[in-house]
Parts: sequence; C-alpha cells; structure tokens
Amino acid sequence: MNPFRMKPLLAVLSALVLSLTGCEAPEEVPLTSGTVTQELAGPYDAWVARHGLSGSQYQTEFSTWVGQGYRLTYVSGYEEGGVVRYAAIWEKTSGPAWQAYHGLSSAQYQSTVESLMAQGYRPVLVNGYSVGGVPYFAAIFHQDSSVAWVARHDMSSSQYQTEFNTWVGQGYRLTHVSGYTSGGAERYAALWEKSSGPAWRAYHGMSSSQYQSTFDTNAAQGYQLVKVSGYNVGGTDKYAAIFQASSGIPTVARHALSSAAYQQTVQDLKYQGYRPVLVSAHSNGSQPVFAMLWQNLTFSAADLQRIDNTVLQAMANTNTVGLSLAITRRGRLVFAKGYGLADQGSNTPVNTSHRFRVASVSKPMTSIGIMRLIESGQLRLTDRVFGRSGLLGETYGAESTYRDSRVLNITVQHLLEHTAGGWDNDGSDGSGDPMFMQTGMSQAQLIQWVLQNVPLEFNPGTTYQYSNFGYSVLGRIIERVTGKTYEAYMRDQVFTPSGATSFAVGGDTLSARLPNEVVYYQLGAGAYNPYGMPVRRMDAHGGWVVTPIDLLRVTVRADGFSTVPDLLSASTLSTMTTRTTALDTSGNPVYYAKGWAVNNIPNWWHNGYIPGTLSMLVRTQNIYGPSRSEEFTWSVMTNSNNSSGMSDINLDGLMWNVVNGVSAWPEHDLF
Repeated sequence: MNPFRMKPLLAVLSALVLSLTGCEAPEEVPLTSGTVTQELAGPYDAWVARHGLSGSQYQTEFSTWVGQGYRLTYVSGYEEGGVVRYAAIWEKTSGPAWQAYHGLSSAQYQSTVESLMAQGYRPVLVNGYSVGGVPYFAAIFHQDSSVAWVARHDMSSSQYQTEFNTWVGQGYRLTHVSGYTSGGAERYAALWEKSSGPAWRAYHGMSSSQYQSTFDTNAAQGYQLVKVSGYNVGGTDKYAAIFQASSGIPTVARHALSSAAYQQTVQDLKYQGYRPVLVSAHSNGSQPVFAMLWQNLTFSAADLQRIDNTVLQAMANTNTVGLSLAITRRGRLVFAKGYGLADQGSNTPVNTSHRFRVASVSKPMTSIGIMRLIESGQLRLTDRVFGRSGLLGETYGAESTYRDSRVLNITVQHLLEHTAGGWDNDGSDGSGDPMFMQTGMSQAQLIQWVLQNVPLEFNPGTTYQYSNFGYSVLGRIIERVTGKTYEAYMRDQVFTPSGATSFAVGGDTLSARLPNEVVYYQLGAGAYNPYGMPVRRMDAHGGWVVTPIDLLRVTVRADGFSTVPDLLSASTLSTMTTRTTALDTSGNPVYYAKGWAVNNIPNWWHNGYIPGTLSMLVRTQNIYGPSRSEEFTWSVMTNSNNSSGMSDINLDGLMWNVVNGVSAWPEHDLF
C-alpha cells in the first residue's frame, strides 16, 4: 500500500499532454461519442445509473439518455462470463462540451487523447479494464484548456509511483486513477492536473480490508472519498482511492458489492436523497464486484444524522429488530429508509424493497376500496348487509338461523365505522375477537358461524366497538358486488392506479412468506408465535403485506391534498373522514371515521398490531401548527414487537420526532 498526500495547490497552466504508451488492437470498435450541453443544474439534477450492459446495450443506453439531454458522468468496463460489460451514470446537468469513448485499445486511447487535445479537450475520466487478459479503455473528455494536465496509462505499480512523485513534485494533483490488469499483470491509468483544491491523499494496491481501514481512518480525520477504483490481481481484489478534505456534503461509499447488492443499494440510497457519482466494476474471477460513491445534495449531514439517531435510539430502547419508514411532503416522496434486520437468521439488513405485514393499516385501504364502489354507484352507505334484502343475501345462512335478528339492520356505514353492535376485539366483555377464533374455518365458514352463534351487544349504529370482523365482511361485500376476489379488486381499482406493486395478502406460516417479506419476531417471556395466525383470512381487516413506499403511493392518492390527483372526489373523501356520531361503550365521543382515525387538526391515521408487527400510517396538514400549514404523509412498520410487560416502540412519537427534527426538506420527488 502506497499512501500519497499533498496540500492545496493554486497554479493554473495551459494544457499539457505527455506521451502515452501503446497496446494491442481493441476487441470491439469504439463508437460511443457525443457532445451536448445542458441549461439546467442544481441539487435536484435527474440521473440514471445502469450496469450489466453489453457493448451494444451500452451504446443504446448512451444514445437514449444523451438524446434526452443527459451527460455521461462516469463509466466503468468489466468482464463477466468472458465478455465485456459496462456500468455507467448519466446526469441531466450543465457543463462544457464533452465526448466519450469505450472499447479503446491502448494505442487508440493514446491517439484519441492527442486528437482531442488539439481540439481543446482534456480527459477527466479514464477507466482501464481487462477482457480475456487484454486491456481496454473507456474515457470521458471535456472541452477545457484552462488547466495543465497529465495523462498516463499502462503503468506498473512502481512506474505509477514514480510518475506520481514526479507530477506531485511539480505541483499537480491526482484527479483520477484506475487500476486494471494486462496479461494478468497489475497496471494503472491516471490523470493529474495543476489546479487548486482541498488537501488530498491517494492510495493504491490496497486489499479490501486495507481499503476499509484507510477509509475509516480518513473519515475520522476529516477526509472524504472522492475516487475509488476496484480491480483484481492474481485472484485478489485491490483498490486505489483518492480522498480530499471534507466538503461537508454527505457522502456514502460501498465496495465489494454483488450485482444484486449494487442494484438494491442504489435504490436504497436514492430514497435517502443520494445520487451516484462513481461506479467502479471489475471481475473477481467468478462474478462482477462493484464499488460506488454517492453524494447527497438535498439533505444536510446534520438532518440525516438526526433522523438516524432518532430511529436507532428508539429501536435500541425497545429491542426492535427491524423497521422501515417513508415520508412524503406535498405529495412528493422525500425520504425512505430501512433500519435493523429483516431476518436475524441470515443477518439480512432491512432495505426499501422489504415488505411488512401492516395489520390493521389494511383497514384504510379497504375503506378506499369501498369508497370507490360508492362513488361509482355500485354501493351506498345505507345498504343493508345481511338477510334476503342485504348485499350478501343469505350466502352465510338463512335469516332464520341468525342468533340475533338485529344483524338485519347492519349497514355498510356501520361496518366502516365499527358500529355494527358487536363482534369486537375487546375481550373484557367475555367474548373474544371472532377473527382469531375458529382458526381452522374459511372466511365463509367463520361468517356463518358468527351469525349463528355470537349475538350483538348493542343495536347497530348506536355504539362504537372496534371490529376486525366487520372489515372482513366488507371484503366479502367487495367480492359480491364486483365479482372479483377482494385482492384482485383492490389491485385493479386502488393499488395499480396508484402505481403500487408490492401489495399482497400475506401467508400464515414462515414457509408461506412472500418474496422480499421480512421475518417476524415477538420477544420476551410468553411471546406469541407470529406464524400462528390466520393472516390470509384477515385480508380486508389486517392481511396486507407491503412496503412503506407503496403504502404512501396509495395514501397520496387519497389524502385530499391538491398536489397529487386523488382516486376519490373531495366530497367522497370528506365522507370517508367524517367522524362517527356514535359514542363508545363509556358514552364518550369517538375520533374514528370510516377506516381512519381522525381529529380536528385535521390529521388522519391508523395503526396496526399483531404479534411480530407494528405499523402506522399518518396524513397530517398542520404539522407545525396553524401558523404554518404543511402537507405530510408517512408510514412506518416493524417486524417485531414485545410480549406483555415489555415496552413496544412508540411509532407515533418516533415519526413526529423524525419529521419535526428535519430543518429543511428538499423539493425532490423520489417516487
């Protein structure tokens, strides 16, 4: 390992190009080039990242994005299965005229540098990569003759060290370095320029562990990674890197990522406001390995740290295994992140693609589905549900078999507002929640059993009693009216129109876990088994599994804000969120509407709980008080909770602390 470092330089000279060594002919023709400028720049520039591209696919992607006004900002070639592949980043940003090339042999790279130098261009990126033991080069050039610069390639480690010492001694800064192999031998390509800038340090020939240690040391000393190149020599992964005194801009670096991990990490960091600025890919002999660098121009480092500290402290205080959250502001997704573990057995971290059971947060989704039917004229709130004149008729037994004839008076509105008169989840009345009884029965069998065996406690419409069973019946109403399964109707009429693709009704057992679904845990003495419940039977009242982001895709389509078109009219949304006039069993007013808890601020929300799961969904308008109205929604989910006697995480308090703790929200939309 060879560390190099120097202090800021101020000299700016005219362009200088030194001789470049040659090499053999290319494996593929270097046809990629372009010259564009952009008029827009700033912290919210659009970007595109691609990897696993063949030469022709890369050319197609290049042409596509350049045609839409994007600039190629980084490219890395690598070998996979004996053929060349490319990873690249494009940004829609301003800058000087530019050109880019790939598949260049050493000789072609040299001649290209010389030709473009004569036109006032200088190389700003050179990526060396090896396919079948033969080196090739990809490069980006900017039209800029204001800075003196030096380019070298096909250098051994010792030659690179010598060149480095020479040019640093003459006041140049190393701006780019790429490690690669030629015929199995270690080689380097590098760029230096004579320009001012922050203090910097450079290293090469580091093992993966040395690179991690060097990264940590520099971070502790106030230096940020600005360039990294991964390469493999003789079966050992190595890294070259450049660090600079911290700019204060939040950055994240990762290395030794598989292709799948690279894809997921790009997505996860995107949802935190990060954009990729560097991707370096190489083959480790069996598969591609990626190193990356991201910058966050949308959040301050302090705000990001405050979010993390708030969440992690709350999780630590309550032994929470895994948690995922998402936040929208003015209809735009502004932040989402996973914390902790999705699966303790495999030590898998929670990411933004992981799906969670949301338990009773399923109810506002069902309410939206019912309201869609009401708005289309297929249902009315006053429609009766059971008996010959009801929506469900005598599907679940003849009227004469009902234990309590008052069920004939139950309406759709009563089910939505939990005022059907009974079948509640409050065990203090001596009767258990029907949805967790007779677990061997199907939905149809359970409904028939309840009608025939469990009487009501109150006249329908008079008293609020929270009822999971009532929402299960609403699911069956949807099926009867539409001729579709509840799951299919919700997908077609609520989720797909909102762009939400991860919704699915969960399975009962661990073996029935869905793709990308977390594992659930309940902790402490006397804990219940999260896989001992009839989750599929709970569909309309508590069975949905989804990501926090997709839950918000639906919520912003039913929040009543003007920022995103709603699936429901303003009058229907008003009906959905108007409080019930019924009182609770103690005679107190109830802050519950139709699938949503509500207050006068106005906030709408719902929480969810079953063994192994906590969830919460919130829509709020006056988060900062009446003098500063805002429009937020957020969702948060865990894959663990605690048995009685142990405190669970307070999701409501946590999320208010998170949102109120951010000093400045970005204007970007990460949906």
